[in-house]
Amino acid sequence: MKVIEARELERLVRETFPAKRLFSAASELGLKAGRSVVTFVHGGSDPFLDRHFDAWLEGSPTFVAVYQLLNRLCRAGALAPGDYAITQRH
Repeated sequence: MKVIEARELERLVRETFPAKRLFSAASELGLKAGRSVVTFVHGGSDPFLDRHFDAWLEGSPTFVAVYQLLNRLCRAGALAPGDYAITQRH
């Protein structure tokens, strides 16, 4: 399992998706200090979730889950498929 700190995730999102240069893992994903979110990322497309993610990239207040975000980072080449834990330091 690969562990990614929230700050690293924020950096990846900001670099990969320029429209999200103000991305905050705490406010947009609900990450809290001392807690982790664990998910598996396959890197494939999902037509249902992709529409929501594209709307989010365009500025819609659509909620995007950690899985969706990591999966799109994987599809963009910023992450490899696999198991991930996203952590927020105290």
